[in-house]
Amino acid sequence: MKQTERASIFRIVSDLIKADAIIDTREMEKLDSIREKYAIKKEDEILGSSYTLSKAVHILLDSPKCLQHELVATFNEVAMSDCFCAREEALLLVALRLSLTLDVNSECKIVSIDTSSVYIDPTQILYVESDFDNDVNWEINDKFREIMAEVRLAGFDLVYLPKIAEHYRTISNSDLLRIASFLYPTASLDRVENVTKQLQGLSTSEFCKDQLSGKLGVKEFSVIAPSLMIKIGNSFVGNKEIANFLLVELDKEVINTIRNILDLFSEYYHTFRLNYLKEEKGRFIFTGFYKQIFDIYMLRKGIKSSVVIDVYRETIRFPEADIKLEKLHRREKALYALFLLESASGGINFSKPTTPRQLAKYEKRMVAVQEKYKLIYKKFGGEPQNAPNLTISEIRLPMIALIKKQLKALGEILFHVDDYMIQRNMFGNYCVNIHPSLCCFCGVNAKDIYKLSDSEEWQKISAL
Repeated sequence: MKQTERASIFRIVSDLIKADAIIDTREMEKLDSIREKYAIKKEDEILGSSYTLSKAVHILLDSPKCLQHELVATFNEVAMSDCFCAREEALLLVALRLSLTLDVNSECKIVSIDTSSVYIDPTQILYVESDFDNDVNWEINDKFREIMAEVRLAGFDLVYLPKIAEHYRTISNSDLLRIASFLYPTASLDRVENVTKQLQGLSTSEFCKDQLSGKLGVKEFSVIAPSLMIKIGNSFVGNKEIANFLLVELDKEVINTIRNILDLFSEYYHTFRLNYLKEEKGRFIFTGFYKQIFDIYMLRKGIKSSVVIDVYRETIRFPEADIKLEKLHRREKALYALFLLESASGGINFSKPTTPRQLAKYEKRMVAVQEKYKLIYKKFGGEPQNAPNLTISEIRLPMIALIKKQLKALGEILFHVDDYMIQRNMFGNYCVNIHPSLCCFCGVNAKDIYKLSDSEEWQKISAL
């Protein structure tokens, strides 16, 4: 047996023993017998403690099938060694059986996520998908009451984000804003308004790609088939607490898949508590995943924000993230605004050609670029004749470097902060790698935000 397999066995067994937060002496005796049976040494245990549960299971998936079946039987013995299977142990056993030995129609896998920034409720099953699946969503909507009854009888609650968004839309904008401001007193009004709008238009695919993948950094959710996400417990990897989830892929037979999982769960554990969150008009639920969704959206981390050129207040800000570029002179602000404008058409190439014909075109283009920069510089309150000469690299490059430095300082807050930086692409063009729809400006009223592409004035500058 490989060391990685021994380490993986120890990781899983230790998670099972710790699952119910009670360590029984009979469990320790069982652990000793497993150590002896699989020749698990101290160095294997140290290695195993550095594995996530997901990695441990993934390693064992490459082991012989007979060993996988033997191990699942061993894991069952560990859970039952104290003559009782706790809910946490039952969930873990279900996940291990579905991942390793059971031949089911649905693809099942365990993922381990660092959720130190947000708490995920263990009684809730979340529906996830990175792209809208019409068949699965139709099935869920058609049989929603029946599905909810099944999961609630088993002590769970299904979190289907379109229904949550629908619930938020039943609350008036003013009431929702008032409640959110009360719950998050340190957040600015603009940020609260942005978040409440996002929640009222909540979609599963957007939540998976922008929040779970983008904000929480779980790459598995950037491309994921329609699935159920069930929390199965926590592990300590090093000194960090990691949450473990079972992902069960869905097809059109949604209710049958759910019943199969719940039947498997009931083999180990019978719930004595019904989970029931009642949604009513004018009633704001702030517990479980309702709270967690709010927390995730309010979390100032990995936020996909627009960039707003605000010449009236001489700032460049990121409204969804409730931040702005700091410690920049108007020359850098105007330069960044220029690149936001020019990036829609491929950016600016400052490379000087060698042939006379190309050189003439280059010089004409640089005159136009400088003129655009002067106009933007003036918008930020500067005198056009005092605008730095962008054709001189010794002037231009330090300005770009300073902008990059200030953007880097926002790296924990903005999603893929590198995309917001002025960078040279493979064609030699300097540009900002965000979608043009995120490049905006505002009017006298800071809340009047428009796309640069929709502005006649800004497009006239671009066309020079």
